[in-house]
Amino acid sequence: MDETKTIGKDYSLGQLAGFAVPAVLNELVINLLYTIDDGLFISRYIGSNALAAFSILFPLFMMHNSPAILLGGVSSLASRKMGEGKSQEARADFTAMVLFVGALGVLMGIIERVFMDPIIKLLGATEIIYPYACDFVRIGALYLPLTLISTIFRRFYVPAGKPKMELLTTVMNISANLFFDWYFVVYKRIGMVGTAYANLIATMVMVVIGLLFYSSRKCEMQFASPSGNLKPLLRESSRYGISSFLSNLSVALSSLVSNYVILHWGSEEYLAAYTIVGNIQWAFMGCFFGLFDTSGPIISYATGERNVEKLRKTFRQIITLTAVLSGVLVISFLLFGGLVAELYTTEEARNYKDLINFGMKIAPYSFLMFGYNLGARITFASLGNHKTSAALTFLQEVVLSNVTIVVLPLMFGITGVWFSFLLTNILMLFFSLGAVYVNRDNYGYGKSGKALLIQ
Repeated sequence: MDETKTIGKDYSLGQLAGFAVPAVLNELVINLLYTIDDGLFISRYIGSNALAAFSILFPLFMMHNSPAILLGGVSSLASRKMGEGKSQEARADFTAMVLFVGALGVLMGIIERVFMDPIIKLLGATEIIYPYACDFVRIGALYLPLTLISTIFRRFYVPAGKPKMELLTTVMNISANLFFDWYFVVYKRIGMVGTAYANLIATMVMVVIGLLFYSSRKCEMQFASPSGNLKPLLRESSRYGISSFLSNLSVALSSLVSNYVILHWGSEEYLAAYTIVGNIQWAFMGCFFGLFDTSGPIISYATGERNVEKLRKTFRQIITLTAVLSGVLVISFLLFGGLVAELYTTEEARNYKDLINFGMKIAPYSFLMFGYNLGARITFASLGNHKTSAALTFLQEVVLSNVTIVVLPLMFGITGVWFSFLLTNILMLFFSLGAVYVNRDNYGYGKSGKALLIQ
């Protein structure tokens, strides 16, 4: 087999942009089509209360993926090992992790199914939206193992040198989701249960594609005899994945807090409107994850090589690409975000259309800061500086995001919730820049040219 590692190549700015495009588009497609999915089927055919229930369950959805995101740091660990010439060890780690998260998912699904009622009540479900939430969770708990496995598969398409596979699996996943949402929700009219069945089938599609791909002997990452010593693998993978894990967990916490705040100051309809704007905003912001999930393995590989010049060059390229992507996303949101929002505005939804329009005017300007804040966290994690990455994640996702969502409504009423994410990112940018400055001589991007933690 050809041992040339795609993530080990020396990319020009244009080549790196081209390499990242499939992952960027994948994130946009998956988030945007999931948003459209919600708009077409939950809001239109089940109702705004069902959409509010979906929002209530969002922290649970984030918790579903948390273990795979934490242990998904194995992809950065594997990339580093590939840079050190330990490709077979990287494949063994990958295989062991797939088996482990599958078993973990079975256990989590059983626990969630047994304690479904108290979990849903803890998430803040009101009497109106409680039945919708129950209908979804009954089925959703069954496919937790598939969700975790598919997350690990997605994290390894870039180290395998095939970022286009992530886009392909996403298209197949969304296509299946849309079709079976139509079949179960519109044609069979079984409500939220139908949405859960559609998600189940779509997740199965992603897993089957991954199994076929990683079974091939022609790609740079494949199944192998699993690593026998699991404990150190879990420990090292968690070190690489801790930042993303905390981010995911913190988003779940922030979502829980915001749901409580909005239902306290507003109503189920206000929560539905906030959910719609947040979904559309998140769909566009997902592009940043595509960019940094692509550059992250390249940075980890170069770190394993101890190639300071390549790291310095990649840092400059990431800064440039983040600026370009930020501008493109702001313009795209202003031009097309309203069209996506229209999908939600059935006759019932028109009661809160003004709320949606107000939120849509504020949402895109967070992109200008969010990209650099996210980039700092993921890049430090890829370099192996897990403490800085975790500290930045904790500060943004736990401290600032929850303080702003609680304090702004106290000062300005329910309208203040629309400005919380923007203010969080403005404040966070100062801390991100501070962390970059403090570490300038550790990784070779400062004027001195020193790379104390690499050389």
